[in-house]
Amino acid sequence: MSQTSFSNDLTVVTVNGRRLTAWGQAASPYTDDPIDQKSTLVRGMGSASMRLDRSNPGRRVTLYLMPGTPDHTYMQSLFTSNANITLTYQQIGTSEVATGTEGVITNDGQNARAGTTVSDGQYIIEFNGWTQSQGGE
Repeated sequence: MSQTSFSNDLTVVTVNGRRLTAWGQAASPYTDDPIDQKSTLVRGMGSASMRLDRSNPGRRVTLYLMPGTPDHTYMQSLFTSNANITLTYQQIGTSEVATGTEGVITNDGQNARAGTTVSDGQYIIEFNGWTQSQGGE
């Protein structure tokens, strides 16, 4: 088994064709998670049950960018203009890839300024279409 690297310099994220590189100080400046459950188990009072599958549970991506950078300004302009979002993610050296389509930036994050710390620029994007491969050997 060889060692793999998930360093940010080997993480390629594009939003509407622009590669983002100005990652913030968050421990994980890129995260994605499901919006809805893929399957739901409904159990009756007896021993019967049924399974309800969602064909597309959607995906939520959260990005943390350094404030004041061109990437942060770009994301803010997409948020302000209510642009539709397409995102690609690839981890170089592994087989992890993902594509999000039919996306919207649902919110940005809080701004912490004028103190001893500065918060990252945070953008939350939700996608109706999501395909991914978690890779592996």
